[in-house]
Amino acid sequence: MDMFPESAPQETEDRLIREAMAEAAEGAPPLPDLVPIALAVGRRRRTRARATIGGAMVGVVALGVFGATLPSWGAGAGTGDDTAQVGAPSPAPSTSHVTPSPVPSRPTPGFPTPFPSYTGPARTPVHVEPTPGESSMADLSVAERGRQEKFQQQAAAVLDELLPAAFGTVRPVDLAVSRYQGGSKGHAFPVVFSVRPTGGPSGGPQKPCPYDPEEKEKYQCDEVALLDGIVARAVTTTGSSKGGKDIVGVSVSFAFKDSTVVLSADGDDSAMVSAPVTADQLLHVARDDRFLRLVRYAQAFPMEPRQESVHGG
Repeated sequence: MDMFPESAPQETEDRLIREAMAEAAEGAPPLPDLVPIALAVGRRRRTRARATIGGAMVGVVALGVFGATLPSWGAGAGTGDDTAQVGAPSPAPSTSHVTPSPVPSRPTPGFPTPFPSYTGPARTPVHVEPTPGESSMADLSVAERGRQEKFQQQAAAVLDELLPAAFGTVRPVDLAVSRYQGGSKGHAFPVVFSVRPTGGPSGGPQKPCPYDPEEKEKYQCDEVALLDGIVARAVTTTGSSKGGKDIVGVSVSFAFKDSTVVLSADGDDSAMVSAPVTADQLLHVARDDRFLRLVRYAQAFPMEPRQESVHGG
């Protein structure tokens, strides 16, 4: 029988090492308890992780809120989309996933924000059936028709405030964005408020009034300084006559940047009643800031087709 197994020297060596380490550690302070420290470190790391996740979520929510508040009013002007910050330059292409606001077809640098949406009571539009082959607002896209109807509501409210009280309540006409109608004592007075692109910058001042001695009794035209060097043409016209009564209509027109602006009021043909407004009163409307704000918007974001030039006329 083997009295000295091979494992005996190894066990003796391990015992000697342990005794030597115990002797060396005598007098040393006891080791600290590491369990509480480890638990505290773990709690701090979990707190930091939660704070990081929470901050990321706040950033995502803030980005979503910011994207939702991007301006969208003037969008797609002239194209039928309802929203653009009006008059702002086209935004630079973005690589983010936030959908950019639609851009107006012809933004004007430095142009003020669009007029606010009409908040007063809705004015019921006057329905006029189009003649065969004539287009109407019903032919527009849903978005573009909504944009033009909003403009009409605002324009009708402004005209109602600025025209004489005898003109009655002004309402939009659903045939075209430029058509309106006043009404008083059962009479209907057609109104046109048109801002139509001409295809290029206006070539100088308004054309001078034509003069025809034979027509001076029925046609009066005056050139009037409007503002900022703009010269307007104020016209008073006597139209059809019946039973000794004449129908008188008035209009004011002027060039604004690359558009032609026309504001006119006619009498009630069926009742042979002239429009209860003078050319001077229309000029007062044309100088008002509220009216000019509508003009600026309609010029920057056209709603009417371009006016074609007629050579020789």
